[in-house]
Amino acid sequence: MTSLSSQECTIIQTLLELNYSVRAIARFIKRSPSTVSIEIHQVTPYKAEIAHALALKKRHLRGRHDTLTPAIAVFLNHHIGILKGTPVLIRFFQGIKNAKSITVDRGREFAKYNEIEQKLGIPVYFAHPYSPEERGSNEILNRYVRRFIPKERKIETVSAKELDQINHWINARPMKTLNWQSPRKVFQQFAVFG
Repeated sequence: MTSLSSQECTIIQTLLELNYSVRAIARFIKRSPSTVSIEIHQVTPYKAEIAHALALKKRHLRGRHDTLTPAIAVFLNHHIGILKGTPVLIRFFQGIKNAKSITVDRGREFAKYNEIEQKLGIPVYFAHPYSPEERGSNEILNRYVRRFIPKERKIETVSAKELDQINHWINARPMKTLNWQSPRKVFQQFAVFG
């Protein structure tokens, strides 16, 4: 629903006081009747100033908010060093000689992608924002992880042992895209270590 302006709120209040119907008010301000109906039911009895202040407050709460708390930052640094700029990723790929490329999302943890390319000699590609189809395997893995760690659960409450168990389950599970072999088996079969 699009927020109504202060002027529209005042018109709604005035027309309500004159006993106009919701449909008549909607026609007058050129909005849908459902928008006007929802607006009227936000504040009872309807007062333009209160309704507009409430809408501004709700607008401020909308959108994505940063969930990286200091506790989560400590947890991530301790377990995977992700905020120090993706060294775990460099150490991991330094041991694999036949890696062709790395595809990542636009997360903060990949901000130093040029350092990764330079140290490893492997090109780093980025998936487009809001394009999960470009990261199919990642989306499937996220779904698997959510079986164990629902979105409501705080990441700080997940123990290292639990993470190891989840990791083992995901990597030992046969996948159709891998001809019903496990990711671990395929990785061990094709990765050239050096």
